[in-house]
Amino acid sequence: MDSTALLSMMILTCLGILVVAALAKPLRLLLRFCLSAIGGTALLFLCGKIGICVGINMITILIAGVLGIPGILGLILCSIFL
Repeated sequence: MDSTALLSMMILTCLGILVVAALAKPLRLLLRFCLSAIGGTALLFLCGKIGICVGINMITILIAGVLGIPGILGLILCSIFL
């Protein structure tokens, strides 16, 4: 292997590491949001099964994804008192 190919591989490896490092935090935040939204939707669905009717739509899913458990509790309390 000549020195030009070796240098090219080293540069591409360093660029790949930089790209992965730059995208790690946004991807982690997106994964956390998706897991929270899925879990919140499942919890709202289960609340509907026991008689607490909370509509499941894009707004409630976004609230569950962004706010997590406090957001879900807020949605449940709003549905009870309103």
